[in-house]
Amino acid sequence: MRRVAIGASLVTAILLWIASPAVGAGWVAWIALVPVAWVVLAGPGTTEARLAVPLAYGLYLELLLVPALPFGLAEGQWGDAALPVMVGDSPVLPVALVAIPAFGALLYLVRFGEPWGAELVGPRLATAAAIVVPALAWTGLDLVRAKLDPGGSWGPLFLSQADAPGAELAALGGPWLVTLAIVGFNYGLALSLVRRRPWPALAPAAAIVAAIALAPAIDGEPSGGDAITVAAIQPGYDTAEDETEPHRLRYWDNGTFNLAARDLTRDLGALTRRAARDGAELVVWPEAVTFVDPLERRTARERLRSVARSAGATIVAPYFDHVARTGAAIAVEPSGAIAGPRPKQRPMWFLGEQAADPRPPGPLRAGGRRIGTLLGVDVQDPNLARLLSARDADLVASSTHDWRQLATEHRALAELGAAASGVPVVKADWRYGSAIYDRDGDVLADAGGDRRRTVLVATVEPGDPTPYAAIGDVVGWASLALALAAWIGARAGGVATRRRRIPAWDSAA
Repeated sequence: MRRVAIGASLVTAILLWIASPAVGAGWVAWIALVPVAWVVLAGPGTTEARLAVPLAYGLYLELLLVPALPFGLAEGQWGDAALPVMVGDSPVLPVALVAIPAFGALLYLVRFGEPWGAELVGPRLATAAAIVVPALAWTGLDLVRAKLDPGGSWGPLFLSQADAPGAELAALGGPWLVTLAIVGFNYGLALSLVRRRPWPALAPAAAIVAAIALAPAIDGEPSGGDAITVAAIQPGYDTAEDETEPHRLRYWDNGTFNLAARDLTRDLGALTRRAARDGAELVVWPEAVTFVDPLERRTARERLRSVARSAGATIVAPYFDHVARTGAAIAVEPSGAIAGPRPKQRPMWFLGEQAADPRPPGPLRAGGRRIGTLLGVDVQDPNLARLLSARDADLVASSTHDWRQLATEHRALAELGAAASGVPVVKADWRYGSAIYDRDGDVLADAGGDRRRTVLVATVEPGDPTPYAAIGDVVGWASLALALAAWIGARAGGVATRRRRIPAWDSAA
């Protein structure tokens, strides 16, 4: 049985990887957990059942993270890491050899993936508990990782549905409802295989299909506001690279950041004027275009005003204040008016960034529009885009500084975030993955996954907040609370899980 459990874990890990944005076959997520769920439900209380899901999850994270974290990740980007988590300027070895195994061990200790407390509720409810409790636990795990884990974009189940019909569920209850549905269906299908009866799978399947079908009717319609033509600027280079193009961007050392700001503004200004010639009224720049605060530096501020004036477009210009080690974004109008700043909400503390402002995010008011801003890994918490939508943002500007593999994850997060919150998203990156999404998460313009210098232009319509924008993370927090209650109840109830026996949910089989 142990070999079966290990084999099931390996199969599930590979299927989850195939379903993730790294490969993109999102439909596979709906069957990926069946092998380990079958092990759990067929042999409750055994060591194999306890091992299957944590091992699968750990292997899945290894498949995602290890190939995606190159050495030199932090070299020349933000300075020395604040914590000793880097080996060769990369967290590959600490993550692969320490963090993921430790996380898997924690999941093993709490018996993650088992239907906690199902034995306590009697035969009638035990079948439902065998499906619902693991789904609640996995949903709670996705929520906690999105809120607290610096690498939270790697591995959440909901991300597999970014460009799939399952994304419709996100508009109703956020991405947490997507995870809940995926795990519930997988466990229902596994229980059907254990009991050799179809109905445990039919009940969650019917609920999911009904929710997906009803989502467009429940979700809001476009607000009817005037459409706006937007642009995402992708310069095609990394400012920390020695071979940075164009060659005039030569000032990127401490003490010369003001000169780098001059050269970068000039280069991005040319791309901005190109976007304006294509009709763009609002232009989004990538993260940390300058390493000085333009609100404190008159020369940098006037150059931004000059670009906005010459282009006749409003510019969303993110910056990183190297003195305060904080990131923020401003919006510069052709008239010279400046809105902001709006700080980065999720500073990369492990690389030395600091929090600038604890207040929840709110949209900028510039160019007659309400513009929400997300900087870097802000996009990893779907609630931030939701808050901007709930506060009537017409669109969200997501400015990033990704490497190739992270761009894949952030593209999926931006796409799902648009569908969940009901507002268009303009994603601008330095090198990879810039895109423009409408309020339903459909792609309007796409730079693709390859490194390139380009300008994306598309026309978007402001949308109304979705039901998720109104209710927030209720589904996620409720799932976490119920899962914890089930775990505590199982511990307090003294459920005998150390010996093999017929599970309560199979007693009628």
